[in-house]
Amino acid sequence: MLQSFECPNCQANLDYDAQSEAITVRCAYCSSTVIVPDSLRTRRGQNAQQPEVLAEVVRLVESGRKIDAIKLFREAFNVSLKDAKDVIDAIAQHENVHLGGTSFHTGSVTVSSYSNTPTVQTSSGRGCLIFIVFLVVALIGVGAFLFIVPTTLTTSRIIEEVRSVTESNTETSTQEDTLVIVTTLEAIIPGQVSPSDGASSEGPAFAEVILQFGGEEGIGPGFFNDTRRLAVDGEGNIYTGDYSGGRIQVFDAAGKFLATWNAGEDLYMSGMTVDRAGTVYILKNYIVEKYNGLTGEFLGTLDLPGGNNTILETISTDPDGRIYIVGDERLVRLDNSGNIDLDIADPFADIPNFDVLRYDVAVDGAGNIILLGNESIYKLDANGRFLDQFGSKGEAEDQFFTSPTALAVDGKGRIFVNDFWGIKVFEGNGRYLATIESPGVSFDMLITDENDLLVMDRNSNEVRKYRLNQ
Repeated sequence: MLQSFECPNCQANLDYDAQSEAITVRCAYCSSTVIVPDSLRTRRGQNAQQPEVLAEVVRLVESGRKIDAIKLFREAFNVSLKDAKDVIDAIAQHENVHLGGTSFHTGSVTVSSYSNTPTVQTSSGRGCLIFIVFLVVALIGVGAFLFIVPTTLTTSRIIEEVRSVTESNTETSTQEDTLVIVTTLEAIIPGQVSPSDGASSEGPAFAEVILQFGGEEGIGPGFFNDTRRLAVDGEGNIYTGDYSGGRIQVFDAAGKFLATWNAGEDLYMSGMTVDRAGTVYILKNYIVEKYNGLTGEFLGTLDLPGGNNTILETISTDPDGRIYIVGDERLVRLDNSGNIDLDIADPFADIPNFDVLRYDVAVDGAGNIILLGNESIYKLDANGRFLDQFGSKGEAEDQFFTSPTALAVDGKGRIFVNDFWGIKVFEGNGRYLATIESPGVSFDMLITDENDLLVMDRNSNEVRKYRLNQ
């Protein structure tokens, strides 16, 4: 029987045959590999589903789609991004993987299977589990060897416990001349902080979640539906905006629902911000409309230079409440009274190799304007003159794996940029500091008056607030 669900990337309807027991569906419109919602899959035990999941992961890796493979593995086995990436990298290097009693193949290499999987509690008191993944590589005509390769730092007692448990397991299928590589990966119990969040044994994590609300998709109060825009007024009230349909929701600083109103059902919201008095500004192609934030009363449009000749891409406010509007060929700043005090035509002409797919803008305490590029961050001074840029495409800590989707600047001048692996943190000069793990895609971010990081996670349908501990 065919069932339908929505592609989270392009919102196209996808057909799924529940009898096929497939784990993913390929979207014919945007070519995304979409994980079938668990509610639509044939109900079976987790161990029974593992072979299909792992086989699909291997297929994705072999077809060059490592990102899709990482996403699928992470959701299926509830591990962190770092752990999922480690496993996918191992598969890409043609090392076979044994997980939870399940055998599967990568290429022609044979895999050994064990009757149970050891799970060991660490002695660090941080609420972590050691997640044992067996990487098995067959050797022809070579004697058997045993390696133990810990990828996370554990005590010698833990290593001995792992050895004793693995040695006591009974193999259900054996093969001579097999090299077994046992790799320990640290998986975090839900609710705990991952080491990739910036945690260390000497101190607290770089950031910790102190508020989250939403979490479910829907059109009722407190539910989110492709919600991508986020803003905060001077009272700390939080405003969210759906990408299509024009719905605005208002919550207090604790996440309690206050109000909802509509800015136009035909609206595709590319930008939204709120001034300190609670006036909401929404981009509509060539114009900016103003609304009373709590009631939705229409207050008129901004009179901007350039008329209807500039497509407006993003809008933001700075710590002093001034409003910044960025378009393809214009940068405009309005003071607290709504008067234009900066207007630059073709503001990116002096930026070397300027390239942008998804616009976003933030402003630091000195008035420097930070712009989001494809894989770069651009810094302009308060008068719009180019100062510096940093970032490039790649997998290093200070690089961006995919095009960033949002940025923010805190009171210390640190720049927060969302990337595939999480929210990367840089000093104002571009030096990498940390990565805050984020489970979904942060389409909008901002810094509150308390210097907390507020994130609109579109894929997880929730708002999260992080306290910055460093």
